[in-house]
This record gives sequence, C-alpha cells and structure tokens, in this order.
Amino acid sequence: SILVLPFANMSGAPEQAYFADGLTEDILTDLSRFRELFVISRNTSFKFKDQTVDIRQVAHELGVQYVVEGSVRRAGNRVRITVQLIEADSDHHVWAERYDRDLEDIFAIQDEVTSAIVAILPGRLEADARSRAERKPPANLAAYECVLEAKLLHHRSNRDENRRAVELIDRAIALDPRYGHAHAWRVVFVDFDAGV
Repeated sequence: SILVLPFANMSGAPEQAYFADGLTEDILTDLSRFRELFVISRNTSFKFKDQTVDIRQVAHELGVQYVVEGSVRRAGNRVRITVQLIEADSDHHVWAERYDRDLEDIFAIQDEVTSAIVAILPGRLEADARSRAERKPPANLAAYECVLEAKLLHHRSNRDENRRAVELIDRAIALDPRYGHAHAWRVVFVDFDAGV
C-alpha cells in the first residue's frame, strides 16, 4: 500500500503548481496499474497539498506501508524534480532520485520522470520488503534450527535427505507459523512433494 503526496512547488510561482500537480497525478495513475500495489486515491492524496506532513502519522491513519513525496523547482529554462520513497513505519528513505531537465516540452518531461519513477518503485518496494523480512529475527529458535538443518540436507541433493528436509521445514512452520523464511523454503519443496 502506498500514498503519493502532492509534489511541492518550490519555484515560488503559483502558476507552476500545475506542473507539480500534474506530475503527482501521473505517478498516481501509473502506479495504480500495478495490481500488487494498493494506491491511495487522488482525492485523499491531495488533502495533504501544501501541508507539512508527519509521514508516520499519516501512514498509520491511512494504513499504508510506503509514501512517495517530492518537489518541483523551476529556474529559467530548467526544471529540477526530486522524488523519495519512504518506508512509513521507520520513516526510512528506501530510494531517492533527482532529475534535472531542460524545460523544452513540459509534457515530455512529465512522461519521462513518471516513467522512470514507475519503473523503479515496484522493484524498490519488493527489495525493501525482502530486506525487512530478512532482518526480522525468528520468534522461535527451534524453528530457526530446523530451517538451517533442512537447508543443509537440501544442498546434498539426496532423495532421502530431501525428504527429511521437508519434514524439518514442516516442523519449523508448525513451531512458528509466522516464520516467513520457513514458508519460503517450503515452496522450494513443492515440486519434490509432487513427485518430481
């Protein structure tokens, strides 16, 4: 789940707000095309326009894991766009980028920046989620030991030892049903269970 905050217009010129708003809307629209993402609506997002936002509080209220925020600054014939992806619980920057462009075709710039952001965000979200899962220690030490032993047996590529590894993974899941690493290894053995 993700909230795209309205991009801040740092140009100081009210007439430039349309560019920041357009960029925000394009990012919202393109992110909404990813079925695996739950994107907060434009109406809710734009309630936070021109406000200083407490990322953790807003994310908690809306039930989102990630927040995208950014700014647009125009100077003469140049525009600078900054974007950050923030993991809401920790208020940690997962990814940030700055784009400097000539302002020859405003819509081409919007399309280019939006495409770049949309191309990178899902991968960054997945990498961040995987990183958080890996950092989380197992709640049950016995389940952890079962997984370690199962991995060792699996790497020996012996049918009997693979069967024993499956039993150990199943035991780890029984000991700690929320242990994601055990579930991930269980998937490795699905084909084995099917008789492959």
